[in-house]
Amino acid sequence: MVLKVIPVVQVLIAMLLMITFNKISPELTLSWPAHLPVALALLFIAIVAGISAIVSFRNHKTTVNPTTPESSSTVVSSGIYSFSRNPMYLAMLISLISLAYYLQHLASLPIILIFIGYMTRFQIIPEERMLTKIFGQQYRDYQVKVRRWL
Repeated sequence: MVLKVIPVVQVLIAMLLMITFNKISPELTLSWPAHLPVALALLFIAIVAGISAIVSFRNHKTTVNPTTPESSSTVVSSGIYSFSRNPMYLAMLISLISLAYYLQHLASLPIILIFIGYMTRFQIIPEERMLTKIFGQQYRDYQVKVRRWL
């Protein structure tokens, strides 16, 4: 699988864009209620989801490296993976939503949508192809039971 940009870098780019747009066009800032507590709650959820996903992969002794899905040794379908096929990416998305809510800037919303589209097209779909190739029907059955994002 050939990655264009690894997921962590994608999140950092999206965050930098959100912060930059917030700085250069403050007139597009909204006023959402309780922005700090909501942003912190979302960030907490993102951290818990991300750690839970990594721990599940470690417990099943399979790779968490997004550049080598062909190194996967098992289909993890329990725990957080029974709710989302991509909880690590979901955690990244929730962290972006958290930052967007904190910044309260209109430009954050399209950045989040671009992140979702890019991740789906260039990361998740290629991973799914690779995992289907490796695990066959077992992975296809998992895809039917559990949604891609949430």
